Amino acid sequence: MDSLSLFPKGDTAEEREKAIETIYLSDGYFPPLHHINLFSRVNFLRECFSLPPEARALHFQDWKKIMIKHLLLFCLLIHVIHGAEKLGASPPRLKRKWLTLHGGEPVIVANGGMSGVFPGSSWLAYSYGVQQTIRGSPVLCDLKLTKDNFAYCLTRMMLQNTTNIADIFPNARKTYDVNGKRLTGWFGHDFDAEVLFENVTLMQNLYTRPSSYDNYFGLTQPETLEHLAAEKERTKVWINVEYDMFYKQHKLSVESYLDKILPGVKVEVPYLSSPEIGFLKSIGPKFRAKGTKLLLKFPLDINVAEPSTKEKYGSVLKKLNMIKTFAAGILVPKEYIWPVNEKRYLKPATTLVTDAHKLGLEVFAYGFANDFYLPYNYSLDPTKEYLQFVDNSHFSVDGVITDFCSTASNAIGCLSHNRNASRALKRLVISHNGASGDYAGCSDLAYQKAVDDGADIIDCNVQFSKDGVAFCLDSPDLKFTTTAGSELMDKVNQIPEVNMGQPGIFSFDLTWEEIKSLKPKINSPYDAPLDRNHAYLFAGKFVTLPEFLEFAKAKAVTGIMIGIENAVYLATKGYDIIGTVNSGLTNASFNNQTKYKVMIKAYESAVLKKFKNDSHYETVLDFRKDIGNVPHAVAAEISKYADSVAIRRNSLVEEYGDPFFMSSGFSNAVEAMHKANITVYSSNLKNEFQTFLFDFNSDPYLEIATLVTHGVDGFITDFPGTVVSFMRSPCNKKAKLPFSFTAVIPGQLFNASILSMMENPDSKTLNKIVYPNLSAKSINTEAIPPVAAPGASNPPSPDTPTDNTPAGSPPKHSSSTTTGLAPLLFLVALAAGILQVILSY
Repeated sequence: MDSLSLFPKGDTAEEREKAIETIYLSDGYFPPLHHINLFSRVNFLRECFSLPPEARALHFQDWKKIMIKHLLLFCLLIHVIHGAEKLGASPPRLKRKWLTLHGGEPVIVANGGMSGVFPGSSWLAYSYGVQQTIRGSPVLCDLKLTKDNFAYCLTRMMLQNTTNIADIFPNARKTYDVNGKRLTGWFGHDFDAEVLFENVTLMQNLYTRPSSYDNYFGLTQPETLEHLAAEKERTKVWINVEYDMFYKQHKLSVESYLDKILPGVKVEVPYLSSPEIGFLKSIGPKFRAKGTKLLLKFPLDINVAEPSTKEKYGSVLKKLNMIKTFAAGILVPKEYIWPVNEKRYLKPATTLVTDAHKLGLEVFAYGFANDFYLPYNYSLDPTKEYLQFVDNSHFSVDGVITDFCSTASNAIGCLSHNRNASRALKRLVISHNGASGDYAGCSDLAYQKAVDDGADIIDCNVQFSKDGVAFCLDSPDLKFTTTAGSELMDKVNQIPEVNMGQPGIFSFDLTWEEIKSLKPKINSPYDAPLDRNHAYLFAGKFVTLPEFLEFAKAKAVTGIMIGIENAVYLATKGYDIIGTVNSGLTNASFNNQTKYKVMIKAYESAVLKKFKNDSHYETVLDFRKDIGNVPHAVAAEISKYADSVAIRRNSLVEEYGDPFFMSSGFSNAVEAMHKANITVYSSNLKNEFQTFLFDFNSDPYLEIATLVTHGVDGFITDFPGTVVSFMRSPCNKKAKLPFSFTAVIPGQLFNASILSMMENPDSKTLNKIVYPNLSAKSINTEAIPPVAAPGASNPPSPDTPTDNTPAGSPPKHSSSTTTGLAPLLFLVALAAGILQVILSY
């Protein structure tokens, strides 16, 4: 039935009001009379797509906002099912062996909905979270009370920083004693429900999360338990009750509220948790009779006193037998199970889970979020943390509470029990300087980790030392990838043709012995605490080109990728990089074989032309800068010398910049290159949550899934283990599965929410990032000149004696013209380098 036909135009306001009340009275819900206008209509609006203005509730008076809500829900559904099987048409969950108490799959609980993206406990967060979680997963409501004993969901006791309360009621700040602590701020129990919900909206309180959804009436207001129960898509709600004793001191009662509201709602409440033993003992008999499991929640600080018994939680935790008398399990911070040391590495697991399971107690862990600073053990991959708790071969928690329920669903539904699985999806996985996300790029440790992680192709960007030794390193500038920046300040140089003219300490200014005296260094895109594997910052050793080639053969990888850069400049200085690479491949027997895939990567088209006619090599054009639209004629031109291209991921998924940081659409790069029969590799993938646009949920798997659906043929990545893990997942098989990786429709979430919220959206203010269109001129580089005689372009300094350089020796470089400027150039280099890193990410 057309939703508009529910209320013919001739209906009066009184008739509509009567219809609303009749529907809700028939559902068995009897709210207090002064709440009917405010809350019952809101539920009804979510059932109907249309309602006349006379029937709108207090804070939903704008008809446009009602339509936006339903349009947004429809778009969210499209957004999250793109690239995934429809859950409703899927068979039952696969039978897997789990080490949970009851042997079933761990439960995923959405903490305030998808609170990592939308303001927690808002309609947006709950609606989006339900669609991105394994079907049947509960959402968590942290129950709080208003002055008139009406409940709403909000994680924090105080309203500041998570709502706009301080702006709306600046003089309502108060101080209370809450469980022995003096807290000052704005408290929900100081406001009637009608006042609170008519004025207060939610906002994110972490800078790592999008602020674009803050403070929108009808979309980001605190949800109520009634609203959660009324949503047809949402069948389970976990209720968490804190501060029961505090509320009782103020003549409010959570228990009486639940007694009144729950009999009239159809929602299932599988779990109820509280940190207060007295409350659980009091309410337990009623809820256990309904099949609800009670859990005692523990705080992060075990030295805090439990309000009912005044006993420290650390002592209570040792009395699992006592807990079993009134609860079915415990809810603990994840650090109770896998402790983390002060350097952010995991300690051995505790025996808490196994001890509790022996007594028949379930164990749930909370505190999971993609945008927190994970222990280094996880390679900055949030799914690995979940797997550590549920798939470690020794025990499994019975469930996790998370701000990013989609990532937990990926881990449990798609990545568990797959360590030794063959690949379900065939895409080429290419390392970027080895596993440079875990160890110093191009070091022996980085290459070994890439092999261990299952990379198909390991890579070596060839650099030269002053005395002609070819070795692997990302750049000839050693500032950020070695300890040269702190040890060789007098070697700072500035070469316009190299490193985009930025000052640097260049490998060809140092002998191999000088380079070996340095240490490789992990080059993190972000500073601490988002740096990489800090304990191994300077671990590993440099690898020469011959050593790299022999390593690749010994490890039997699928292939290698050799990077060649600065060929024109090096030729003018007497270095034959193309000849060196050819000789190295020939000496290692890579030049005339079919066992290994050999790729030659370069940003200089003239380099690729030297290799294009050799059928044993795949030539890869590397785009070091972001590109815009790719004309088909330009793609056809590229195909004359390149078999494939490496394109930055920002050039594949376009974006809106500050303040939105969301995707805007796909570029035409993949389509244009494929039409020219060119393979497309996305580069360089990373795991740091700050590298992702907000609609990727700070989840590397969501980005990979999106690029796969876009047609990308392979990935160049700092973290090959993450991409390989994605490829191994059975969720990539064509057969229908109960859960599958989702892929983003770029621009869908932005268009559905941000644009619809704006009163007057103006393209000038949206800040859509547009890169220059690719042109033939920008990709055709100058021809490589003949290799200069050693030292020919480097005349000796007037105050340096001329020496007789043997034929074939590398040129000698004088640093006398830069030594005096070294300290200044070094500071300039650091600043420029840092700026370059920031801009590139």
